[in-house]
Amino acid sequence: MDQNETFDNGPSAQRNSARVLAIVAIVVAVTAPFWEGPLLSTINIHMPMATELAENARALDGLDHRASDLEKQLGGLTAQLAKTQAQLDKTTDRANAAANRTAMLATAELVTALRRGSFQLELAAYRAIAPSQAEFKPMLDQIEPYAVTGVPTAAQIRQEFSRINSRIQWSSGGLLSVTWVTRMLPWRRSANGAAPDNTSDLLSQASSQINSGDLAGAVATLQMVSGQHQEALADWLEDAKARIAADTITQRLSDQIDQNLNKPPVQKKV
Repeated sequence: MDQNETFDNGPSAQRNSARVLAIVAIVVAVTAPFWEGPLLSTINIHMPMATELAENARALDGLDHRASDLEKQLGGLTAQLAKTQAQLDKTTDRANAAANRTAMLATAELVTALRRGSFQLELAAYRAIAPSQAEFKPMLDQIEPYAVTGVPTAAQIRQEFSRINSRIQWSSGGLLSVTWVTRMLPWRRSANGAAPDNTSDLLSQASSQINSGDLAGAVATLQMVSGQHQEALADWLEDAKARIAADTITQRLSDQIDQNLNKPPVQKKV
């Protein structure tokens, strides 16, 4: 009886043992990722996966340190860039201020020279330095031929016209001196039916305009003189136009100087 029981329990016990071992193996296999690395590392045994994970962890730590260093460097570069930008802005402001002062000085020198006489150097400096000349360029071109000698003054223009007027009035045997007689004869016509010569009237009108300071009006009046007398007036007209241009430039540049001097300072942004 005992022998049979022993015989029967042998294979059953083996199967139970095998089943237990299988269950243990399954549990070990399932839970191995959680304890295999630490357990083996305690006995100085490293599995390939654990080694790779450790290397990856060290690589990540290195990247974190590198990223931290780069962030610090970036912060330093940003601060340096801001400082450089501030210095650049300051330098630009100083350069602009210096350029404005230089242009203002060149403008003032040209204004003074136009009132004094020759202005060759002052005109060259103004053309080179002044930021905008579009408004004055035609007038500057008109007075440039007088840069060495200077534009004739208003008094010189008036004296020269008086001389030319007398010469024209008494030219051709003094015929113009008696034109007042012909003006009393409205029926008088030349042989070809042309209107009588009105040069004397125009000269008289221009003389009044010049004496009253209306040089531009006198120029407009004398441009209506025709014939050979227009040729006699050609040089005087050029001088008068140059004087008008010089006076206009002087006035406008003086206004610019006054505006810049009275301009409130620019408030810097904080």
